[in-house]
Amino acid sequence: MKLRLRFYPRSIYGQMVMLVSLSMFITLSITSFLLFLFRPDIPPLPHGPWTNALAIETGIQALQAAPPENRARIAKNISNADITFVIGQPFLCREFPPNPITNSMKRILVLRLNLYERDIETKNCAPDTRGNPFTYISLPRDNISVRVYDHPPLHFHHIMRLTMPLTISLLSLLAIILPLTFWSIWHISRPLRNIAASADAFGYDISPAPIPIQGPTEVRRLTHAFNRMQARIAASVDERTRMLMAIGHDLRTPLTRLFMRLELGGEEASPEAMHHDLTLMKKMLNGALYFLKEQTEAERAENADLSSLLESLCLEYSAVGQNVTYTGPSHLTCICQATALERAVSNLIENGLKYGTHVDVHLHEEKNHAVIDVKDNGPGIPDTLQPSALLPFYRLDPARASDGGLGLGLSIADAIIARHHGHLSLSNIQPRGFQARIVLPLRLDRL
Repeated sequence: MKLRLRFYPRSIYGQMVMLVSLSMFITLSITSFLLFLFRPDIPPLPHGPWTNALAIETGIQALQAAPPENRARIAKNISNADITFVIGQPFLCREFPPNPITNSMKRILVLRLNLYERDIETKNCAPDTRGNPFTYISLPRDNISVRVYDHPPLHFHHIMRLTMPLTISLLSLLAIILPLTFWSIWHISRPLRNIAASADAFGYDISPAPIPIQGPTEVRRLTHAFNRMQARIAASVDERTRMLMAIGHDLRTPLTRLFMRLELGGEEASPEAMHHDLTLMKKMLNGALYFLKEQTEAERAENADLSSLLESLCLEYSAVGQNVTYTGPSHLTCICQATALERAVSNLIENGLKYGTHVDVHLHEEKNHAVIDVKDNGPGIPDTLQPSALLPFYRLDPARASDGGLGLGLSIADAIIARHHGHLSLSNIQPRGFQARIVLPLRLDRL
């Protein structure tokens, strides 16, 4: 089964080519068989200029061999609209000058019936009541007369005799191609119908199950892209919900303090204390607004020197008394959004300084990628909580809400790195410490 699927085309083009080729092969095989089966029943055309010479010859021989008393009945039975045999009663004929076809007919019959020239008469006659000219053939010795129309109309049996091979081929082609075509269209469009149904349902259910990935390569890629888009939209809605919940929860604490200060009065309602609470609320709102801005706005990518960017960032922290160092090459360029990338590394450095006393930023190149390691000497994050640490509005220590943090530092950094087609990973350092690793491609077609 797996071997058969391996040779089955994956693309729409490949599947259609395979189906059409297979249909044509089956059609040609059936047509060849039918032609071989029916061809012996089709009499060959006689030699000579007159297409009805064989029928005339056969009819005359049949009448000559029949008893005289049965000849009239046989003549009536073997006659048709094109050739009429009569015994004893000649046809009325207004004779025209003989033409080459009439003379050729006479020579053919003399030769095929072993007659002498005097034993057969042929005349070219004027049009009769039907409006068609005809040839009159007479064998006086046998009392046989034959009327043959020079241009006989085509009847159904003539048409079938001439077109039967083509008709069989066409009908076989339609009988094979149409079912296979309808089946192939249904088979290829079924995943597309599933995507359309899921897209319609997505307007009512924001978290539907992903669509099964099946069908040709193009449809599988479309399904995968739709599932990814669906997951991103669901995650975005979830982030907005968590953001509102986090802001509402965190703002409730300083607002409660403000109400209490106003009610208690005295030193608790001093301008300094109220200013502290208002500043904390402003910091929370600014963090949420910046997170939303990072998701909707993006700066233009340009060729930047990562070494200079990271070294300058570390020097800024060192200038204000923070123990932040840089190690790495003196020159390494990368196509990136410099301001956003600086923001992401800055968030990682601030996170390291919040829980540790020293942060080291190390840069190196690995397989056409820039690798940035931000290490600190803090307690680290438990392995089970590291995936959750990258979620927006997630705080490892809820008690730290009083410092105005919304748990957006790592999530903002992760969003920026993902926009650069990179990857952010977290890990602990033994025996103590924490590392955040950024892996960025050095060259991108577009960003």
